[in-house]
Amino acid sequence: MNENNNYIDNLIAKTISGNATSKEIQELEEWKNQSEANKQLVQKSSKVWDKTISHLSENDINSDKSGLSKSYNHYLSDQLQSIKRKTFIYKLAAILTFPIALTIGWYFSDAPVNFQEAPVQLAQVTSPKGHVSKCVLPDGTQVWINTGSTITYDVNRFNKKFREVNLEGEAYFEVTSDKKKTFHVNTPVARINVTGTAFNVTAYPGDNNFETVLAEGSVDLQFKSAAGKNIAMKPGQRVIYNRQTDEMNVRTVDAEMFTSWRNGELLFKDATLNDLITELERIYDIEFHLHPADLGEFRFRGMFSYNNNLIEALEKIKRTSGIDYYIENKEVWLRKKN
Repeated sequence: MNENNNYIDNLIAKTISGNATSKEIQELEEWKNQSEANKQLVQKSSKVWDKTISHLSENDINSDKSGLSKSYNHYLSDQLQSIKRKTFIYKLAAILTFPIALTIGWYFSDAPVNFQEAPVQLAQVTSPKGHVSKCVLPDGTQVWINTGSTITYDVNRFNKKFREVNLEGEAYFEVTSDKKKTFHVNTPVARINVTGTAFNVTAYPGDNNFETVLAEGSVDLQFKSAAGKNIAMKPGQRVIYNRQTDEMNVRTVDAEMFTSWRNGELLFKDATLNDLITELERIYDIEFHLHPADLGEFRFRGMFSYNNNLIEALEKIKRTSGIDYYIENKEVWLRKKN
């Protein structure tokens, strides 16, 4: 049994929503019987599903299974207002047609209640390894979340006086226009401010590079560690900031090249093998090695799909570049053909 939290969350959600295979149902049953806490989590998740599914029409479910319907968001938001003192984690997931997957975690604060102000109640959307997730926020904003990435927002405050989410990783936003309520994306490096636009943000923890690509509209970047380096972006611009060197680079690009991942595709035009490896390591959670090291400077163009497995991706590299590979445990070795 895989004990990864995301795997268990998805297993629970697929089972209670009727989308699990017989093997997955058996896996969940075995995990549930391992402890009373496991059993209670499954029971609570099942109760939440039973209560909330009745508030979604069949059209809501069938029209966009990859997103949260507005009626679902409104219902959950109302329910959250009434929960003050209990600590629960309800995790529901709808595993959809590959490569789209959705995992949602509702976290309820166990802090003392301040009746003058609603308690912080965070909604978390996480994309598992090898998947792209999509959700719809309560204001109608659509968000695609790349593999291994997470967004969070406060249910009690979102879309009241302002709209604000926190991002770890990479996400593409299509923000519903509302000039009275600015939309904010917080990352460890910068804060992105918009009213209604489409843009991509990459801010993986541990990566030195932070970047934003603007597809349409306008955004204002406010960098936290570089005072005075605020940038008003124009459509088609890509801003790359290196937090280690404090260097800024602004380029004009084809935005589709940097946002196609939301459709489960990676597009490369005159990219290096190092660029491709960085993405493949994120998608497949595997480590690459190059021999010799300068092999990473090999340049190529092409399209890779999340829908393909790792072997198909490696075979494409082999056919187009003359680079051979072998796999050992969870490591891939790339080398020049003899």
